[in-house]
Formats: sequence, structure tokens, C-alpha cells
Amino acid sequence: MKHIKELSTKSYFIDRFGKLSTAFMFYQMQEIAWEHANLLGFGYHHLKQENQFWVLSRLQVKIDRRPVWTEKFTLKTWSRGTDGFYGYRDFVFEDNAGNDLIRATSSWLILDAGTKRIVRLSKFSQFPEYSESILEANPVKISRPEAMDALQFSPVLFNEIDINQHFNSGRYIERIMDSYDFQFHEDYELKEFTINFLKEGLPSDRLAVNKQRIHQHTHLCSVVRENDYADLVRAILIWRDRHEEQKTYFKKGNSHPELSVND
Repeated sequence: MKHIKELSTKSYFIDRFGKLSTAFMFYQMQEIAWEHANLLGFGYHHLKQENQFWVLSRLQVKIDRRPVWTEKFTLKTWSRGTDGFYGYRDFVFEDNAGNDLIRATSSWLILDAGTKRIVRLSKFSQFPEYSESILEANPVKISRPEAMDALQFSPVLFNEIDINQHFNSGRYIERIMDSYDFQFHEDYELKEFTINFLKEGLPSDRLAVNKQRIHQHTHLCSVVRENDYADLVRAILIWRDRHEEQKTYFKKGNSHPELSVND
């Protein structure tokens, strides 16, 4: 079964261009995933009773168009079942006309809080499955980027730690996005990304973003921990020239909602 929410693009969801930010896009997917897992009997409080918790392992997102400030949209999610280890979950953001705005697929694990070992999902006899696959594939494993620039480490901040006392998954995305300067964001907009979550960040860590530019529009990134130079996450970012999105959307024959004055 699918879990569906009707949402609108709040002022605190948007970036400086008046569109849904990449971080809040992620947070909305994270929130609806938790809600749905709870409804299915596999939520945070259910697992906590067994000293277990969910962790996001991989995520792939394709962005056709971002909702703009005040725009209403629908967010849908569903479980695609399990291969025994990973639980697979898909997402789609739709506009009021039913057009796909953002499509995503994700891979999740359940860990034992004491041993940090993976709990086999095959132990859950009623684990849900829905056959539709939004991207027709699972997120891929990402290689380590080559170091191109000197790394600038900074401490983990209070608001970057989540309820499990680890670095919040969405904050990695924020750190990566913030590692690009204003001019880069003026020229380019993120259209697709895949991210692998590899290790847990802790309050005592100092982190830096490493970037390898494969070519103009494709970058390989990681968030690196200072004390052992381990990659905590790795990501592939694919950018498009800003304003390409609007041209592509019009070519498909869609009517565009009213944009903010910043567009």
C-alpha cells in the first residue's frame, strides 16, 4: 500500500531561488518514510523495543522540477519489499495536475543498537511489498572520489545530531550543497544525485567535503572525517544549467505555476 500526503511549499522549505531546497526535499522523504513505517508496524518506537533502529543506506533522486514557494504538491511513498538485508522504498512528488516532479528510490537497513550489526529483514514475516518501481533500479554503490583540493575541516554542530545521537543524514546533504559557492549555484541547479551513507558521524567529529569534478556537470563528493580520513558518505551529483529546468518543463506542454519574484 502507498502512503500519501498533501503538502505545500512553506517559506522555510525554499532556497534563495524560491524553490524547494535539496535538504528539505530529503527531510520530507525521511519524514514520510518514518510515518509509513510506523503505520506498517516497523516504526522507530516499534524497533526501539527490540533495541533496533532504521538507517538509510543509499538514496537516488531525480529532479524534473522543484515545487516553488506556496505551491501545493503530493508526496507518495511505498515499500518495494526486501532482499533479506535491504528494505527498498520509493518516493514520488507530484504537482496538482498529476505530473511527476521528483522521483526517488532508497535502500534501508535495520541495525542492532548494541552490536551495530545488520538485522536480517527476512526475520520480519509481514514485511510489506508493492511491485511498482519508480526508477526501475536500486541506488548504486559509489566509489571514493580522488582528492582535488585541500580539505577544510570543521566541527560537528549541535543541530547536526539526530535522535540516535548520530550525524543527521540530511545534514550531510546540507554540507555538500554548502560547499559550493554562490556563483556556482547561480549558474547550476542540481538535477540528480545518488548518495551512499557509510559510517556514523558523532558529536566529537570534525568533517570536510571532498569533491572530484568528473566533468562540468558531474561531480563525485564525500564527507570525510578528520581523525581517520574515512568517508562517512559518498555522493554523485549531476547538475544542469540553471533555467534549463523551466525550458524543459514548457517543452513538455505543461503550464508552470506562478514563480516567486526571485526566479
